[in-house]
Amino acid sequence: MTNLPTLEEKPMEISHFVRSLRLDDSLFSQNLAPHYMELAKKLASSELVPKCYRGKPQDLFLCWALGYQIGLAPEQAMQCISMINGKAAMWGDDMLALCMTHKDFEDIEEHPMRTKDDTIIGYVCTVRRKGMKPKINEFTLDMAKKAGLLAKGGVWTQYPERMLKLRARGFTLRDAFPDALKGIKSREEVEDYITIEPRIIENEGTRTEQLKKDLINRQGDSHVDSMYGSITIEEYNRIIEENTTDKARKEENQIEDKAINLHSEIMRLIAEKEFTDDRLNKALAYYEVDTIEELSKEAAENFITKLMKI
Repeated sequence: MTNLPTLEEKPMEISHFVRSLRLDDSLFSQNLAPHYMELAKKLASSELVPKCYRGKPQDLFLCWALGYQIGLAPEQAMQCISMINGKAAMWGDDMLALCMTHKDFEDIEEHPMRTKDDTIIGYVCTVRRKGMKPKINEFTLDMAKKAGLLAKGGVWTQYPERMLKLRARGFTLRDAFPDALKGIKSREEVEDYITIEPRIIENEGTRTEQLKKDLINRQGDSHVDSMYGSITIEEYNRIIEENTTDKARKEENQIEDKAINLHSEIMRLIAEKEFTDDRLNKALAYYEVDTIEELSKEAAENFITKLMKI
């Protein structure tokens, strides 16, 4: 039997004991972690495991661990929880089912907002929890337009009423039951997020160093220091002007060839990753193009990086 610390003991010891209890009540505990990590390794290759976890035992284990915290069995967790844009998410129906099992759940009401001609322009969701005032949220077509959701096409074009309902529901459930959801958001909401990776800008040094670096990039010569010494802006411009015509033409041809290769690589990855038309349309909308061929070199490279992470 665990010996509980007495009130006379130091606060630091009590705090350590509380933290130990928290760790014991998780899949990261010494008793549970080895078993479930080994199990994840064995099951990650199964066809019955959702594709987002297939071949990724670490992700599958983390999914189970999060499911454990919100009261889901491992087999339930991997069907309900997905990692979308680096965030844990659940379908709106799964979120509702989880909150409805909470001891304080009382009721939920979801009503459409209609115009005079009976057109649905939004949804209002009300969630009642014992001992608390009702939580109410609405989500309208105007809000969706401001967020750029309607321009994405896909489900927002095919099932706008359903998406409005689920967005209002997701906000309200998170407001009413943050303790049950523990930071999990609705998948319908998270899939509309676009994660932009931060660009690290290195220290470019002095103006002379920048000019030399640019010359190296343009001419492919690693001996710029010995060739030009302490180069000035005027000398730099003269050197560039002397080599511009032929080099520019070659660079344009290289860029065009590379763009074609990048577009082909995107098509290959889309087929390999079984990328749906809906997700492709969302991605193209993010890059503000209608087809893969319209992607710029930079956009195509960025898209390929994201596809390879799926």
